[in-house]
Amino acid sequence: MTRRAREFRPFAPRARSTIIAIVVTFALILAASAAVSIWSTAKSRNRAAVVEIAGRQRTLAERYVTQLLLVRGGEQASPQRTGVLLTQSVNALLNGGTAPAVEGDDDDVMLERETDPRIRAEIVEQQKLIRDLLANGNAFLTRRTGKLPETAGERITTTDPLQRLRVLSALTSNVSLSAAREIAARTDRNVKQTITLQVALGAVGILVSVLLAWALVATTRRQTAHFRSLVSSSTDLVLVLAGDSCRYASTAVERLTGQTQSQLTGKGILRVIHEEDVERFQAAQRSGDVKELVFRMRNAAGEWRHLEAHLTDLRADRHVRGVVLNSRDITERVRLEQELTRQAQRDNFGSQLVEALEMADEEAAAFDVVRRAMVEIGEHTPMELLLSDSSRAHLDQTAVHPLAGAPSCPVESPYSCVAVRRGHAVVFETSEALNACPKLRDREHGPCSAVCVPISFMGRSLGVLHATGPDGVAPSKEQVAQLTTLATQAGARIGTVRAFEKTQLQAQTDGLTGLINRRTLETELRALLRDNRPFALALADLDHFKRLNDTHGHEEGDRSLRLFSHVLRQVLRDDDLVARWGGEEFLIALPDADAQAAVEVMDRIRAHLARTLDGGQVRFTASFGVSDSTAAASLQELIQLADIGLYLSKAAGRDRTSVGVWTDVREALGAGNGAKRAPAFHRAAAEDEPNDS
Repeated sequence: MTRRAREFRPFAPRARSTIIAIVVTFALILAASAAVSIWSTAKSRNRAAVVEIAGRQRTLAERYVTQLLLVRGGEQASPQRTGVLLTQSVNALLNGGTAPAVEGDDDDVMLERETDPRIRAEIVEQQKLIRDLLANGNAFLTRRTGKLPETAGERITTTDPLQRLRVLSALTSNVSLSAAREIAARTDRNVKQTITLQVALGAVGILVSVLLAWALVATTRRQTAHFRSLVSSSTDLVLVLAGDSCRYASTAVERLTGQTQSQLTGKGILRVIHEEDVERFQAAQRSGDVKELVFRMRNAAGEWRHLEAHLTDLRADRHVRGVVLNSRDITERVRLEQELTRQAQRDNFGSQLVEALEMADEEAAAFDVVRRAMVEIGEHTPMELLLSDSSRAHLDQTAVHPLAGAPSCPVESPYSCVAVRRGHAVVFETSEALNACPKLRDREHGPCSAVCVPISFMGRSLGVLHATGPDGVAPSKEQVAQLTTLATQAGARIGTVRAFEKTQLQAQTDGLTGLINRRTLETELRALLRDNRPFALALADLDHFKRLNDTHGHEEGDRSLRLFSHVLRQVLRDDDLVARWGGEEFLIALPDADAQAAVEVMDRIRAHLARTLDGGQVRFTASFGVSDSTAAASLQELIQLADIGLYLSKAAGRDRTSVGVWTDVREALGAGNGAKRAPAFHRAAAEDEPNDS
C-alpha cells in the first residue's frame, strides 16, 4: 500500500498539541506540588490550610484559562465561577476569613489574617494579577480588542489575547507559589525540603514550558512563512489605500510596474495609473462604497494593462485601516472583447455595404455608395477611388470623399501603383520614410501617412482606393480592414456592372461601328410609334461600296464604314437614333422632325463627309432616302418608303437625298407604266449596276 501524502494546510491551527502539552506539564507539576504540600501540611498542621489555599490559586488560575478555551470551543464550562473562587481565596489569604470550597478539591476553610509584610505584599500582587486575569478573560470571551490596563506592572508585550491569558495565568501561579513558599518557610523549617523540591519541579516545568513555548513560536512562524510565501507568489495585485495615499503594494504590483514599495506608497501609485482613470481610482479609495473597479496601470515596459479590482472596505479594522484592492490583469480579455466588437462592426459595415452595392445597377450608383462608405470609415480622412479607363492604361478619379476631399494621388496607370503590383493593401506611416511610395512626396499639404488598397475583379486590376492621414499616424487596423472591405466589395460590384453593361452593349450595338444594331433601333422606333411621337426616317447607303472593297480591300471598306458612322454621330443630335442596318446601309431616326427637315440633315451629312474625306482618305459618297411618320401607319411601311427614296437617289445618280412616296417606281424613273408600288428593295432594282449599289 502506498503511503497517503500529507495534506498541505498552511492556515490550519497547529498549536493545539503544544498547548495540550503545556497544560499537561503544568498539571503534572501541580500534582507533584500538591503531594509535597500534603506531606508538608502533615508536619505543620497549623499552617497547612494556609499553604493549601495559597497553592490552589495556581490550579484555579490554570483551570480558569482552560475553561475559557472550552467555552470558546463550544464546550460546557464555568470560568466565571473559577474567577470568583480566585478572588475570594486571595481575599481570605490576605485579610482572613473563610476560603471557599472548590468543587472536587476541598471544603470551606477558615483562615487567619496574614500579618507578615513580605507575604502580604506577595498576596497583594497576586490579587492584582487575578484582577487583570479576570478582565482579560472577560474580553477574550466577548472578543473585544484593544489592550487592557495592567495593574500589577506585568509589562506583557504580546497582543494575542490567548497568549496574554496564559502569561497572566503563569504569573498568578508563580506569585501564589512564592507566597506559599514564604508561608511555609516562616511556618516550619521542615518545609525547606518541600520548598526545594517544589523549586526543582517549578524549574523543570519552566524549562519544559519554555521548550513548548519555543515550539509554539516556531509553529506560528511557520504559518506566517506559509502565508508570506503564498502572498508573495500570488499573481493578484493587492493594494491597501488609506485616505489619498497607498499604504501597501504587494510583490506582484512591484513586479508589474518595475518599481519598489517605497516608490509606490504614498502618492507614488498615481504615477502608474492612467490619467483618465485617476479620478475614479481616487473616488473609489475615498468612499469605500465601490465594490468593483476597472482601471489601467502602466507596466515596466511602458504598456498600459487593464486591471479589474475588487474593493473591500477595512478602514474599521485596526489591523488594516484602509481600503483593500485585490486586482487581476484582464488586458487579454479586454483586447479580445474589443476585437470581437471591432469584428462585429466590420461585419455590420460589410453586410450593409454589400446590400447597398447590390442595389446599385449602374456605376454612378455604385460610386455614390462608395462615397457614403468613405464617410463611415473616416469623417475627416481624405479618400478617393481611382479606376482605369477602357484602355486600362490610365486611372480616372471616380469617387471622392464628400467631406474631407481627395488626396489627389498623381498615379497615372494601375500598374504604376505599388499596391496594385503587390496585390494587397499597403500602409505608409510617413511619406518621408525611405521605403514610402515616391508619389506621396512633395505634396501640397506636406508629409502624410497613407493607405492604398488595390481594386480588382476576377483577377483583373480595376484601380486603387487611396486614403491619407496625418504624418506619423498610421491608419488604424480597423480603418485598413474597412477600406479593404470597401475595395473588395466595390470592385466586385463595379466589375459586375461593367461586365453586364458590356454584355448589354454587345447585344445592342454593332461590333464594327459601335452604333446600335437593327433590332435595338426597331425597338426604339416602335416605342416612338406607341407614344405617337412624330419622327423622320432616313435610310443611307454608301455608293459603289462593292467597287471600294474590290479595289482597296475589305480593311479599307471597314475603315470607310467606321468613318461614315463617325460622321453621322458628329452631325446628328444627342437624341437622334442611328443604326447599322446591314452591310453598307444605315438607318437614321430623327424624333420631332418631318421629311423636309430630314432632307436638310442628310444634306449636311453629305457635306460633312466630303469635308472629312479631303484629308486624303479613299473618297466615297452616300445616298439617302427619307420618309416620316405621317406617311404610313406601320414601321415596315415607313422603312419601305425610305427605301423607295434611297432607290430614287441611286437611280438619279447617287450622292443625293430623295423623299420616298407611294408611287410606281418605274413610272418615277420613266421606265414604264402601272400603278404597282415599288418593292422596297432598291439593290435588286438598280439597272445600270445590278451588283453594285
